[in-house]
Amino acid sequence: MTESLDAVLEQVDQELSRPQEASPLKPEVAAKTPSFPNLTPVKPAAGKSLDHLYGFRLDAEAVLGRADLSVEDMLNLDIGSVVELDRLVADPVDLVVQNVRVARGEVVVVNDQFAIRITEINGSRH
Repeated sequence: MTESLDAVLEQVDQELSRPQEASPLKPEVAAKTPSFPNLTPVKPAAGKSLDHLYGFRLDAEAVLGRADLSVEDMLNLDIGSVVELDRLVADPVDLVVQNVRVARGEVVVVNDQFAIRITEINGSRH
């Protein structure tokens, strides 16, 4: 087996050391330096605004907390089961928009529905 492997390696070395001939099937490729137009920042006109974006709908959710459950625990859930979350009652809830936490707040009730009173906005300097 070693002799045949040596023969194959010798053949590969001969092929690699042989001068390469230009193939008629492969045309030569000329490399060029790319040229880009000069880009200058454009200041928005005074009358322009983001008003056209106001109609877009975004998914928002309030995250009360998280729980780490095994598959067995998930399968054993039933009506009346209690899932303990990782937050205390006094801790703020997260307002998550498009999978990004944008604010925190406290849970309140408005017209018999849950709501969030914003107490902190991410990135806010207020």
